[in-house]
Amino acid sequence: MKYSVIIFIIVGLFIAGSGEKKSGQSDNNGKKKRQQEISYKKDIVPIFKKYCLPCHTEDEMNPSQLYLESYSELMDGGKHGPPIVPGRSDTSMLLKKISSTPPFGDPMPYKFKRQFPVDTLTMLGKWIDQGAKNN
Repeated sequence: MKYSVIIFIIVGLFIAGSGEKKSGQSDNNGKKKRQQEISYKKDIVPIFKKYCLPCHTEDEMNPSQLYLESYSELMDGGKHGPPIVPGRSDTSMLLKKISSTPPFGDPMPYKFKRQFPVDTLTMLGKWIDQGAKNN
């Protein structure tokens, strides 16, 4: 009985100590996550300008009727619906269309006839997974 109490106290202290470390770690991870947060204005808009806006503007006629000149137009989507599901890059049509095997039509960007760089795809995916915020 005496040893059971001692073991119980040691286990309790261990759990309490582990909790403190975890909360300290989550503070550090939280800071890292904030540092790694993808910004629509700073990170995503330049990608759209380089790869998408040669076609996806209101001035250009495109069959999808998807215009990417503003955040609201992006989120409204086009003929095939919204291209982004915030928090779900795996189901977002935007990433599917810029892959080498889109579910319909030609891979984008059509004019460039080349795939997106992997780091660009990764950034777009992270931004979508982070909620596709207008930040």
